[in-house]
Amino acid sequence: MENGQDKASSLDLLDHCCQLVADTYGKPDSSEWTNSDFIRLCSILYKKTHVQISPNTLKRIFGKIKTDARYYPQKATRDALAQYVGFADWDQFTLAQSRQQVAPLRRRPEADPVSIRPAEVPTQQPKARKSPVRKLFMATFGLIVIGIAAWRGFLLWQNDKPEVTLFCKNPEGDNPHSAVFVVRNFRNVGELAEDYTIEFGDGEKVRLNGKDSVYSNYYEVPGHYLAILKRAGIPQDTVAVFLHTNGWTATASMMYDTTRVYPIEAPGLFADGYNSISAAQIARAGVDTNRTFFVNFINTHLTGINGDNFELLIDVKASPPRPGVRCSQVRVTVFGDSSNHMVDVMKPGCAHWSKLQFSELHKDGRTEGPNFLGADLTTGGTISMKVVNRRAALLINGREAYKNTYKKPLRHIYGLDIMFAGVGTIQSVQLKDLKTGKQFAGNF
Repeated sequence: MENGQDKASSLDLLDHCCQLVADTYGKPDSSEWTNSDFIRLCSILYKKTHVQISPNTLKRIFGKIKTDARYYPQKATRDALAQYVGFADWDQFTLAQSRQQVAPLRRRPEADPVSIRPAEVPTQQPKARKSPVRKLFMATFGLIVIGIAAWRGFLLWQNDKPEVTLFCKNPEGDNPHSAVFVVRNFRNVGELAEDYTIEFGDGEKVRLNGKDSVYSNYYEVPGHYLAILKRAGIPQDTVAVFLHTNGWTATASMMYDTTRVYPIEAPGLFADGYNSISAAQIARAGVDTNRTFFVNFINTHLTGINGDNFELLIDVKASPPRPGVRCSQVRVTVFGDSSNHMVDVMKPGCAHWSKLQFSELHKDGRTEGPNFLGADLTTGGTISMKVVNRRAALLINGREAYKNTYKKPLRHIYGLDIMFAGVGTIQSVQLKDLKTGKQFAGNF
């Protein structure tokens, strides 16, 4: 219990406080807030209250990050929100709301002494004795009420425990980049260390050891990564790490060799007809070209293009058959703020391995049928994505291969990754914002 409020009314108060915060911030419709709004509000709250609330915690409070149960923050966080809207703390805020909600009592009309006659005064009746069954029922009911109250108190006590969060000290950098992560409040919650892991978004992960709160990860391929703190496999917090490039880059890797990647020196890539990396160049970078290898062409920067309203058209030629290459795979990834769009196109006989992602929507050839995303691009072809207000369409060689509407906004586009199995060629890339007309700086 909290100030006489049960959990439901506490959540109602929290919702009301959130609306007051949104009004004070100057954007009453918090559902339209972007990531930058939460970052800015985090800074404003700290300057005014000296309480550090992470952007992801604010997103949970305002329902931007969905959880199985309605998120209810700890007392210090609620105090800070209440202070921001003009109250001393959360208790004063709840007291003020309860006073507004209590209606004034209506006085009963005064009785007329003349109208009261002795004969009208009811005689006192003897009290009926309660049966044993009734006594047992009342005792059981009382225990149930006490149990519910105790459980609510326990839940509120749990919510006041410090929240374990993930923070990155240096979330942006060039390639390669060593990102340093801090796990906050981990030692204060009394949880088992082995329950927590950090998945860094590049295939690497670490299990917390209970002694250290600082961890690092070495990112060696440009891109936009989401590092996720998990407890018993359930995401608790997420931070983004962004490695930007200076124009287009080429990086090779080999199947089953997860220990390293092979940057390829390619000055002037995609200029003056230089549209592909040769097998000789890949071999000089250290790759055994007699094995299965992949080449990623990546261009990442702050594009200013909306990932929920854009059009992308690429003209590519997949690798011809060669040692380790049978399916002539082409993968196109659009890096977004909180997720990605991705399509993996294979030769028709390999469509079993094809994959598709539009934000939270995932499809693959194993479940969608033998022709899903199957296309032979070894002699050339086009791949197109068009998204209008989160209504996404994928076209391969002008044929519509998929259409659906996703829910989780991609927001900002951070760049492109076009990957080939073997030696591939990119003839052109055209990416633009459908609302503003802004063009991708990597277009050619």
